Amino acid sequence: MTNKLFVLVILLSVSVPAFAQSVKSVNPDSIPFAPAVNYTAGDGPTSVFCADLNGDGDMDLAVANWESDNVSILKNNGDGTFQGTVNYVTGDGPHSVLCADLDGDSDMDLAVANWWSKSVSILLNNGDGTFQSALTFEAGDGAASVFCADLDGDLDLDLVVANELSDNVSILSNSGDGTFNLDSNYASGDGPNSVFCADLDGDGDLDLAVANWRSDNISILKNNGNGIFEPAVNYGAGDAPYGIFCSDIDGDSDLDIVVADCSSNNIAILKNTGDGTFPTLVNYATGFSPFSVFCADLDGDSHLDLVESNLGSNNISVLKNNGDGTFKTPINYGVGDYPRSVFCADLDGDGDLDLAVANMVSDNVSILLNLTNSRPKLYSLVSPTNSDSVKSPLTLNWQNAIDIDPNDTVRYDLYLSRSIVFNPESTVVYDSIPDTTFTDSLDSGFWHWKVKAYDKWGATRWSDQTWSFYVFELGDVNADANINLVDVIYLANYVLKAGSSPIPMASADVDCDGKYTLVDVIKLARYVLFGEPFPC
Repeated sequence: MTNKLFVLVILLSVSVPAFAQSVKSVNPDSIPFAPAVNYTAGDGPTSVFCADLNGDGDMDLAVANWESDNVSILKNNGDGTFQGTVNYVTGDGPHSVLCADLDGDSDMDLAVANWWSKSVSILLNNGDGTFQSALTFEAGDGAASVFCADLDGDLDLDLVVANELSDNVSILSNSGDGTFNLDSNYASGDGPNSVFCADLDGDGDLDLAVANWRSDNISILKNNGNGIFEPAVNYGAGDAPYGIFCSDIDGDSDLDIVVADCSSNNIAILKNTGDGTFPTLVNYATGFSPFSVFCADLDGDSHLDLVESNLGSNNISVLKNNGDGTFKTPINYGVGDYPRSVFCADLDGDGDLDLAVANMVSDNVSILLNLTNSRPKLYSLVSPTNSDSVKSPLTLNWQNAIDIDPNDTVRYDLYLSRSIVFNPESTVVYDSIPDTTFTDSLDSGFWHWKVKAYDKWGATRWSDQTWSFYVFELGDVNADANINLVDVIYLANYVLKAGSSPIPMASADVDCDGKYTLVDVIKLARYVLFGEPFPC
């Protein structure tokens, strides 16, 4: 690689336009999200849940407001923007909200755990996203988290409530019409703050996973198949585990457990051995005071990534899955003040999963739209065609990577490498190219090339192909990077004595008539001996 190319790379790295500098600051392992847009909720929102509440096919928001003793409904306009809040009264200190069809009429009702009033409020949907007055059912002391699931196999959804002050979980069975009976309480660890229902041991019924913040562990309560549970088995889970989520993060078809450890500032991963036991704990650093965690495929690669809310740093952390249940370094995105809860759902209908975050101190919900499916569209390399031979200076062309956002701007990075592997040592990057054409001089020899398009948010798309081309210098017929008398003899032998062919053939057409004759030999000899220029 010549000094000229090195100088050009240095100049580009120093003088990249401001637009490109802002894009280049995006970590390549990040998932592109638009900046947070905030919507007012009630006072002290602690929990957010996304569901189609009015039956129009898009995802609305339900937010539990700790200080105003109500739940806020924000209806989706269909594009990931939301209407103003409509509030419904709950019990005292609503701490957790979940949406589910509790009365069997095919619309989504609300279940709210009320910390101060030791109860669960059920708000039945009228079918249009408005709700009836709350029905209240007894739970435990400090009802902190509610989950809806068919625990006893009768095809209706029961309730599980984690009771932070009574150190247990309450099971409330559904009568079939959205009314509930407190069946039993089961001891957990100390300070259960979050509960999740999932088939952890693979026997077809739903077990319980509970995060206990005071005893620094999680409790697993296995279902006997009839909604009755075995005594808790506890596993260490870091310092002050609050949020808990169950999903298959390593692709082995069993459900693992992810926990947000508020005091140790990390995410704890407990891998399932396949039978509902969790002997191994692996930690990943996050922001300050993580409280809530959610697992979802955020980048469309079929692996479940992690997103969690950080109370102390007013942001959320997204950790991309490497594909095997290990995770990349977290990337943080700003939200409101004191984010307590995060939920993933397709809010704008573009097929990727967006984020909703309940911010307790700023009294709002932050919406971060995922731009993965809004990235530049598929495009191809155009010329020179693959394995073509071209002379320098040359022009490279590719198709336009159209962005569906008419207000967005697409730019391109051109990657040129001597190696198909594109190692940093063998690659030159021309970045922030504003259009689909690049012209410059390159050294002779083989080059491989590909193009990366990116928009103003940092969402990227690589060209469909990686192609190669051969750069030749006119008159260098033996491809030794020099033009001298040796080339004259080489070409004369080819034309007059059927000797070895020029490399490539186009390098011998020094009179540019598309033929290889004695005229080319004479023109090349005059260039070497007398400095006469080639006609092309």
